[in-house]
Amino acid sequence: MNKFFGKRVLIVGSGISGKGAASALKQSGAIIYFFDGAIPDKIDFAVMSPGVKGELGALLEGQNIPVIGEIELGYMLDSAEITAITGTNGKTTTAMLTGDMLGKSGLSTIVCGNIGSSYSENALKPHDRTVVEVSSFQLLSVKEFHPAVAVITNISPDHLDRHVTMKNYINAKLDICKNQTESDYVIAPREVVGLLKERAVRSQIVMLGTDLCAENGYLTALGKRIIKVEQLAQKEEHNIENALMASAAALIMGANVDAISDALAKFRPADHRLRFVGKRDGKNFYNDSKATNIGAALAAARSMVGSTAIIAGGSDKGYEFDELFIELPDTIKYVIGMGEVKDKLSAAAKRQGYDNFISAGELSEAVKIAKTLDVSNVLLSPAAASFDFYDGYDKRGEHFERLIRE
Repeated sequence: MNKFFGKRVLIVGSGISGKGAASALKQSGAIIYFFDGAIPDKIDFAVMSPGVKGELGALLEGQNIPVIGEIELGYMLDSAEITAITGTNGKTTTAMLTGDMLGKSGLSTIVCGNIGSSYSENALKPHDRTVVEVSSFQLLSVKEFHPAVAVITNISPDHLDRHVTMKNYINAKLDICKNQTESDYVIAPREVVGLLKERAVRSQIVMLGTDLCAENGYLTALGKRIIKVEQLAQKEEHNIENALMASAAALIMGANVDAISDALAKFRPADHRLRFVGKRDGKNFYNDSKATNIGAALAAARSMVGSTAIIAGGSDKGYEFDELFIELPDTIKYVIGMGEVKDKLSAAAKRQGYDNFISAGELSEAVKIAKTLDVSNVLLSPAAASFDFYDGYDKRGEHFERLIRE
C-alpha cells in the first residue's frame, strides 16, 4: 500500500531537493504545498531541503508537524541497495566512480543526491543500485536512513558558519552510518576510522591504507589487485584515495574487477574540478572552482607541476585560512586573495609569514593580476564558497574560463 497517497505534505525549499521531493510525492498520490511563509492547515508532514536552516523545522515540530529531510524521503521510496558517500572533499568523484563501476558491471545504477540530482525523485525509477552523495547538511536530518555501504572520504574544517563547531560537523558526517548494523560496511581513511571506533559503530570497517592501498605499482582493494597505477586516468594522491574507496564500495555492492579497472582507466572529473582551461601567454590555466574549502584547495595545489599562482577567496564559511598558508607546497609562488574573505586571507598570510600575498577585489581583477606574474600555472582554487558574487561555484568557474579566453 502507498503510504503517501492522500497525504498533505508541506515542501520547504524550492531548489533541486524541494522540486524533486514534490515530484516524487505527487507521483505517489500526495497533495503538495510549497512553503511560502504560511503553514497550511492539516499538514501530515513536511519535507525540508538541506539548505534551509533548522529554526523553521523546530517551528513546524512545535506545531506537531513531523519533519523529514529530502534524503530521508528518498530512502523511504528506494527499494534498491544503497551506497552513501560523504566527506569534506572527494565525495563527488568517489560517487561518480562508484556509479560508473557498478554500471559497467551490468547493474542498473542511479547516482544522485548532493551531486546535483534529487534522491527522492530518482528513487522511484527502476534500478538495482543507488549511489547517493550526501552532504553534512543532508545528514543533519537523517532518522532511519540506512545505507548498506557508507563511505567517508575525509573530514576537515568546512561549513562552520552553519555547524558552528568542528565537533558538530564531525558528528553530522559520522551520522551516515548511525543506523548501520553488523552486516553493513563503512569505508574510511585511518583518521576517520579512529572517530568511528570512538563512536563504537556497528558496521564492518574497511580502512584506507590497510584494506585499500597502492603497492608494488598496483591499486589493491579488499585483497583484489585492481589496476596498475600508471593506467589510472587520474594519478594524483587524492584521486588514488578516491579510486580505492570507490573500488571497495563497488566490490561490496557486486561490481567485477574488470569493470572497476575500466572505469578507473577512463574516468574524467566533474566540471570545475581541476580542469585544464588552456594556455595563454605562456601560462597554463586551471579551473578548480569546485574547491570550496581549504582541504580541496590544498589537494589541487599539491597536484601542480611548476611555479603556480593560486587565486583564492569567495564568501565566508566561518573559518580562518592559516592552514592554507601553513601547508602550501613550494610550487605556489603567489596567492591572490579576492572576494568577501580577502582580508581574512591577508591576515592569515601575515600571521604565517607568507610574503607573496596579493589582494584583489573581484575575480576579474585577480585574473588580470595573475596574467602579469612570472609563473607557469594559474590555478583558480578558492578554498571558499562562491556566494559573494555568484549563484554557485559553477557560475564562478564559467566566469573564470571566459576571463581566460578574453
